[in-house]
Amino acid sequence: MMLEDDLRATLRERADEPAPAPDLLDAVRGGVRRADRRRAAVLGAAAVLVAVVAVPVAIAGGRSPAPAPPGPAPADSAAAGWQRPRFDLPVFPLTPGWTPPGAGTARIGRVGPNVLLTYDDSPDRALELSVGPEPGDWWVEGDDRPTTVNGRPALIRTLDPEVYVGDRPGDRYVGVRWQLADGRWAQLGSGSRNTEAEVLRFAGGLRPQAMAPTPLPFTVATAPPGLVAQVIAKDNLCLAPPPALTDGESGRGICLQLDPLSARIEPAPEDERLTVGGRQATLETSDQGPDALHVRLDARRLLSITVEQEDVPLTRDQLIRFAEGVTVPE
Repeated sequence: MMLEDDLRATLRERADEPAPAPDLLDAVRGGVRRADRRRAAVLGAAAVLVAVVAVPVAIAGGRSPAPAPPGPAPADSAAAGWQRPRFDLPVFPLTPGWTPPGAGTARIGRVGPNVLLTYDDSPDRALELSVGPEPGDWWVEGDDRPTTVNGRPALIRTLDPEVYVGDRPGDRYVGVRWQLADGRWAQLGSGSRNTEAEVLRFAGGLRPQAMAPTPLPFTVATAPPGLVAQVIAKDNLCLAPPPALTDGESGRGICLQLDPLSARIEPAPEDERLTVGGRQATLETSDQGPDALHVRLDARRLLSITVEQEDVPLTRDQLIRFAEGVTVPE
């Protein structure tokens, strides 16, 4: 039998065999990693990051990237038609008349249709107030009991330190939900050392007076046109098409996140290793396109830019171009 006949016979024998198990494992791993990125916006205290990602990206090692057409595309062509985005910053409709001592500075943010007022300078006095067409999140399971806020019916949920699993021993949970006169929902939550009486005093002192916006946590030099800020938080910003503003789930579109380096997940073997401004970086890619670019800024800090391709389709070059225009103000 000739060599060609041997090869033909072998191919016939293997044609009906199922694909090897690692293909399924890779698919599951990719799905889990994409699901992990759809987490809630992080509003807690974290290291304030001062970094500029404004340099070309060069491959520094690791696995070889997927084959591309000959010759790299210029950065400007990757962002053809892009522009500097202009965002309508959220205005919070209520002003506190009293805050717990040591609560620090208020920060205004957004998750979908709801606007947020957050105090997170002190872990002992952290508070989050949500106002919008949808009720906020209770954060924990528990039994509710009736109360009032400024004469309006409300529900309160509490968990003692012996039951509530907070960030530190002694933390307690207090949550209050009520409707404003215009029908919008207000939800106040505390998972720190604030007492029930202090949380109710804060809620009762709110008056209908707008608070000025606070600055965004990032400056974006260029982005696909038409995007809006779907999530705004202390260390988190998500840009998505306008319909995403009706979605109360965080993580839509292109999201920028600052994290301590300890939150970094070890890169998978198939992730592409890059350098960004001389810093180590990894690029995650799925069948839909690039999923995430993680840049190690220093020994403590990590910048992650993730993409939901169904919201904002981006190529590899476009994601890199977007990252080149991101600045974190001091």
